[in-house]
Amino acid sequence: MQFHSKTKGHLGQNEDWWNLNEEDGVQTVSHHWSHTQVNGLHTNDGHRKYSVEEFLSGENDAGAKTALKAVLGIK
Repeated sequence: MQFHSKTKGHLGQNEDWWNLNEEDGVQTVSHHWSHTQVNGLHTNDGHRKYSVEEFLSGENDAGAKTALKAVLGIK
């Protein structure tokens, strides 16, 4: 379930998506991104998977952390 996304850049060339996943009763957060440099046409795509605790305690996007807390009912 996607709980947050962010698009930056005047052409929307930097996109990030965060999803909350559950498998075998274990919740994880996945972060997918696609960042493109318009001059030079270089694209950086990728993804990373976190435990919920690791994501919330790490240096991750503040908006994504707030959105995840709302979905999980954490204040």
